Amino acid sequence: MEGRRTDRLLWITSLLFVVWLVWVETSFQYFEGSLGSELRLHSAGVALVAGSFLLPYGLVQIPIGRLIDRGRVELWLLLAALAAACCSLVFASSDSLQGLLLSRIGTGMACAVVFPASAVLARRSLPENRFALAMGFTDGLLGIGAALAAMVPLLLGRSGWRDLVLLQGLVLSLIVALPMLLLGVRRSSSAVSTAGKQDTHGHRWTRAGVNRLIQCCLLYAWGLGFVFGMAQYGLLSSLRGWSNPLMEGLTLVMSIGLVVGMVGSGALGGRPENRGRLLLAGSVITLLSLLLLITPSLPRGVLMLPAFSFGVGIGSSVLAFPIAEAAAPAGQTAMTVSIVNTSGTVMGGLMTIVSGLILQASPQGDLSLVLLIYGALALFGVAMASWISFSSEPAGAAAIPSRPDAVQSRDSAAPGA
Repeated sequence: MEGRRTDRLLWITSLLFVVWLVWVETSFQYFEGSLGSELRLHSAGVALVAGSFLLPYGLVQIPIGRLIDRGRVELWLLLAALAAACCSLVFASSDSLQGLLLSRIGTGMACAVVFPASAVLARRSLPENRFALAMGFTDGLLGIGAALAAMVPLLLGRSGWRDLVLLQGLVLSLIVALPMLLLGVRRSSSAVSTAGKQDTHGHRWTRAGVNRLIQCCLLYAWGLGFVFGMAQYGLLSSLRGWSNPLMEGLTLVMSIGLVVGMVGSGALGGRPENRGRLLLAGSVITLLSLLLLITPSLPRGVLMLPAFSFGVGIGSSVLAFPIAEAAAPAGQTAMTVSIVNTSGTVMGGLMTIVSGLILQASPQGDLSLVLLIYGALALFGVAMASWISFSSEPAGAAAIPSRPDAVQSRDSAAPGA
């Protein structure tokens, strides 16, 4: 019981790391102008710095996930927190493009540990039927991180971007690195490493499990394609001439709906038999909400309703994590979560570029390309949700031993369970 209690405290600390990650990544948009002016960077240089976080964050997750499954989760989180805090200090003191890029790349690589490590801790410390809710809650923390990014500059007053980045590094050290260090002392390293090795040996993927993983990757790519590509309403507001207050209001309502959709889907998706229906309902709601949002005759005051339902529908994509994890072999939670999350990150970056091209090619008021591309993406989501909903669950994907004496429980890696 002591081991599980420690794992739960570690999981809660990892959630603070998730909030910090979103805060850091989102806050860049609030000071990129002052950073570019102070260091005399062209817009291309500022954009390069902005994108230098996401690429390493997405690509490093899969190998990191495999290492996390085999080693001590709290040690990986501690090292990641220390590395990210140090990179924040380097970023705050940089006076060149090279320094900014290297520190942002380092921060992205360090933060790649957070999501898969948090998933492993949730899997260890919570009942099996709560894993879906844990993933929904973890993904839903993006709303809190985004709110911090918007509020902290207001609280700091006229303080520059260097002060903000220094504050972020200090906060990470206090709320994540220090608790991880203290909690790590309570754990027996030999017991944890042995449990990790026992849990990863003797199991392999089945063909049905791999197919399910591919389905979940495509589903999560659908969700994050909307989140990064269109859900902030920069695309629609530019083409339809929305005022800044309207765009900000719609973005806020959509963000609230996204959190509600993620947490609600996680709560209702604790029972595997509910997940297919939730996915299908969410994808259909997303499609209908999109059609309403691009309808020219819809009054602006009414737009808040489809904005909310749009976020709720997209939020159902978080069920890709528990569905994929249920089909994975025992002891591969971190790697499975990493693969699914990376697919969404890559798709999000791709759709961000696509939205920029749509803006470049479309005259004011012309939403034909939006309807064509994002309508096709919405239909793709309905197709993927239907495919998952009506296909059978992989049988025995998590317990295929390579030798007879390797059969173990999925929860054998939970110390003190």
